[in-house]
Amino acid sequence: MRWTFYNLWNSSLENREERLLKERKHIWASEMGGAMVDRFLKMNAVLPTNPPNPRSLRKFEAGNIWESIIGFVLSRAGILISKQTYLSYQYPNLLEVTGKLDYCAGGKPDYDRAKNLVSNEFNWLPEFISRATIHIVEELKEKYPDGLDEIVLEIKSCSSFMFELYEKKGVGSPNHKLQLFHYLKAAGKSEGHIVYVCKDDARLLEIGVANPSSVEDIYKMDIAEITTYIQANEKPPLEKPIVFDDEFGKFSANWKVAYSNYLTLLYGLENQFAFDSKFKPTVEKWNRVLGRVKNGDKMTDKNLEALDEISEAGFDIEQVKKAVLSENNITANQEVE
Repeated sequence: MRWTFYNLWNSSLENREERLLKERKHIWASEMGGAMVDRFLKMNAVLPTNPPNPRSLRKFEAGNIWESIIGFVLSRAGILISKQTYLSYQYPNLLEVTGKLDYCAGGKPDYDRAKNLVSNEFNWLPEFISRATIHIVEELKEKYPDGLDEIVLEIKSCSSFMFELYEKKGVGSPNHKLQLFHYLKAAGKSEGHIVYVCKDDARLLEIGVANPSSVEDIYKMDIAEITTYIQANEKPPLEKPIVFDDEFGKFSANWKVAYSNYLTLLYGLENQFAFDSKFKPTVEKWNRVLGRVKNGDKMTDKNLEALDEISEAGFDIEQVKKAVLSENNITANQEVE
């Protein structure tokens, strides 16, 4: 059989070196905000029953590709200060948090030199990168002749659906905010941006995080909670498979369960498809009922049964209704990935 480029490409992306699993007493910044029980097992070097599949590995590398492109543009525009800087922070009596920031950018570049490098010495670059970089340099030179503040950038790629969700609400993912805040806290920086790249059409969105800010309260509570479990050698409780978001006024299948590396061990489910098949129909049914609540429609017997199911699952039905009727939330029956 003749060789095919797609086979070579796919196999190269799937050939990803994984971190050696070993017991540790420190927290990775990238896992903050994740399921406590999963983090406890990882920190105790329990082998995953559901490691990333080939598709997941390719998605990781797709994110790395976009991160590299942005780093290349920052570098050639002359505003890249540092990258992949290892940073550690530890509160007294709590576990240490470690991680590597993506980029720190800003400073006072030599704009003319940067433009000359792109136009001449680096003319082998893909045309769209060169064009974008030159445009950035020209705009920076016009608007910031005295240089730029230093800002930490954390790059995340996402689907157009999630991109538009972040854009509409003007907030990033809570775990991404915690990860970025760690770099700010550890480096003593005052400002960072989560840069979301839409994989479908190359749009960018930046969500700011400040230091100091209220994010530190959540950051410290997260560290304190996992510290308690690790020091007591006590496995945290399992995650609920269905969660309710007050801000969005809707139910969703819990991604912390769906994407768990211990899905089989903890929840007895073979894979994500099994999780989706079991819980997403219930999520859709409950959200349809919330849509009727929002619209003021008359409740049928089936609707009332669904409301009873919501209560029996441990949710405060009055609080759910209050969130649904809020004018600021997203439509209750809109499905979120």
